[in-house]
Amino acid sequence: AAYTPSLAVNSRYGPDKSSFAIRGFSQDLNTLPSVGVYFADVVAPRLNSNITSGNGAGPGSMFDLQNVQVLKGPQGTLFGRNTTGGSILLVPRRPTDRLEGYVEGTIGNFDARRVQSVLNLPLADTFKIRVGIDRYKRDGYLRNRSGIGPKSFNDIDYMAARFGMLAELTPDLENYLIATYAHSDTNGYMGRVAVCNRNGVGTSRDGNLSAATTPFRIAGCAQLDRYGPGGLGFHDVLGTNPNPYIRSRTWQVINTTTWKASDTLTVKNIASYGEARERYSFNLSGDHALLNVPGLFSNTLIPFVTTYPGPNKPQGSQWSFTEELQLQGRSGDDRLEWQAGLYYEKSAPLGSQEQWTSVFANCTDVYTFRCTPYAILGGAFAIGNVSIARNNYYFDNKAVYAQATYKLTEQLALTAGGRWTWDKVRTTGDGVGTGNGLTNGTRVSPNGLTVFGGQANQLRC
Repeated sequence: AAYTPSLAVNSRYGPDKSSFAIRGFSQDLNTLPSVGVYFADVVAPRLNSNITSGNGAGPGSMFDLQNVQVLKGPQGTLFGRNTTGGSILLVPRRPTDRLEGYVEGTIGNFDARRVQSVLNLPLADTFKIRVGIDRYKRDGYLRNRSGIGPKSFNDIDYMAARFGMLAELTPDLENYLIATYAHSDTNGYMGRVAVCNRNGVGTSRDGNLSAATTPFRIAGCAQLDRYGPGGLGFHDVLGTNPNPYIRSRTWQVINTTTWKASDTLTVKNIASYGEARERYSFNLSGDHALLNVPGLFSNTLIPFVTTYPGPNKPQGSQWSFTEELQLQGRSGDDRLEWQAGLYYEKSAPLGSQEQWTSVFANCTDVYTFRCTPYAILGGAFAIGNVSIARNNYYFDNKAVYAQATYKLTEQLALTAGGRWTWDKVRTTGDGVGTGNGLTNGTRVSPNGLTVFGGQANQLRC
């Protein structure tokens, strides 16, 4: 992205959950990316959770590559899935006919350690394999000053492996198989307050200085004032989650068969199957607010939004299958070049996905609702709740496409293409949540959350 105009990387939720944006087409919460990421001609396995995730170049994708290509604008008349923003193509090195390899080691600050190793083996004139591994571990550069949880965030800790096999069955027929695996386990990311609106002017929520919204704006400014001279530094953050993490595991197998039917026609079939899973628990909106609003809040550590996976279910768990048949041709005088194909993709959950979320509540065990809400207005009112969301995503995509280029002269050519897509997306979901509010006019017990219409320490759904 540093070398490519209009290409940006959205790493709001950490480097291991980054997604690409081209010309402003970005990926938001619970949405699909408009930029497709391809590895060895196959789009990345789908993965949909409640935050930006999956569908991109995950940990371990960027080693032993032949090249990286950035295609801007709508794509889909030449290959793969229909994308409106563009495509990123990661092209791995294929097995060669030479016995070769390399080992590369890296050390750096923040206790960075990385080893990459690749070995190429020509087992026969027509049969070659290539294997590689990438192991990278580095401490985070965001220092956690709360004394709760890990000492740093935005760390790196992953292992990736790759296996490629090339079989040249005949002079005109070859089969290329590549398998990838990656596992990442980090402390996750952590944000911090950067700016605040000190007088509320110009905002619809805080401009009216209503009692319901003003305390949160004031709290943000109070948090920002803790940074700077004599306080916390630029890379210092405050976390209240005792066990934050982002854990992901992805594997994919791709098989490509290429048949040169004649000097002017090539038939290519690309099939793949992959699985992607992730579990995470972190403070979604960054560091906690230290509230000290006279008459409203006491000087208390309050995490705003904290996420957790289900007790036995991850936030993201998806399998993906793709099948693509391509025809590539040209005329005898090379003035016409064309490509057409059929594309099919199907994806579904590997079991139910589930996320638990606490808001303004400090939880020692969120799964038994052992959470402490926060009392305001002298203890007459409490805020804090826990919600449970179960979301499943099903994708069924079929398409036919074609594109051709005709050279009118040596300096002038005309290109035209088209695509027709049948795209079916189905989601299922349900949710349960505790509420917050007055509980029969009494102060909320610190041992549990309240629900609308319920009694203290009781959960009624």
